Amino acid sequence: QNSSNNQAPFKIQQDVWISPSNGVKFIGSPNAPKWSVQTNGKKFGSYDLLVIAHNGKCADRLMSRTPAKALHSLLRTNFNSNVPAWGGKKMTLNSIYSLTIALKKDTSPISDILDDQIISAFVKNEPTLRLLSCQTRKFDSSQENDNIEVWTLLSSAKFAKKYKGPQENLPKERVEEVTTLMIEGLERSLGLQQGSIHQGMILDKHVQLWGAAVPLNVWAQDDDSESSNSPHSGGFLFDAENGVGACGDWLLDPSIPGSWESGRRLSEWFMKANKESVGLDGGAFR
Repeated sequence: QNSSNNQAPFKIQQDVWISPSNGVKFIGSPNAPKWSVQTNGKKFGSYDLLVIAHNGKCADRLMSRTPAKALHSLLRTNFNSNVPAWGGKKMTLNSIYSLTIALKKDTSPISDILDDQIISAFVKNEPTLRLLSCQTRKFDSSQENDNIEVWTLLSSAKFAKKYKGPQENLPKERVEEVTTLMIEGLERSLGLQQGSIHQGMILDKHVQLWGAAVPLNVWAQDDDSESSNSPHSGGFLFDAENGVGACGDWLLDPSIPGSWESGRRLSEWFMKANKESVGLDGGAFR
């Protein structure tokens, strides 16, 4: 929400990258918050409220030089494929590899095993993989290139941790290694002979490392904390003194619905002009 009275209440700017190093700056005072947002030397304006709808290293860095210390402490992130039974001390994100391959339907070994009614499936018999989904089966099949099918494989977090690399610039050797291992894992899962899905039948392929993927723990307030008695507590963070909040699935439920509901709860808190901080103390990762 822009603090200038002569402007419209909201102005949406899309595809704008804000540097995690110096993209936001607190220019207000305690209980009279104001934030400056900028990138590449261009200032976007001054705002009374700031929302961090992100997690991982960028969110950590974005808040690291601000006075919102309590909120920043919860944005610090650990990357692992598991967490202790008690939840751990930090937000923990896993990593997942995504491999997409295009095949001709009439020669696809996958279609020979999985009939057309199967669009997506969890993989429980192969430690390399966790999900298999056919992108082309999600749409009307009566269209051009009907003989092409596109499959996406999602790896296990343990596999991605073992073969992790710089996600923006994966070395060619790592891409080929991950592709081979994930296809071999798919062949084992489907009971196919090794080499059944060979390079000669793959029309196109793409590997992507999702470095900060799914939260493995969730920040939750203790039942006996002071702010837990609020009818809107839980599912988001808000630092009233500094005018900054955070929302995301790591604050409610690691899922798309969890992300949406977290953002809805925070926006409702804003709309009611509440001046009370939420979720910053009396909680733990679980």
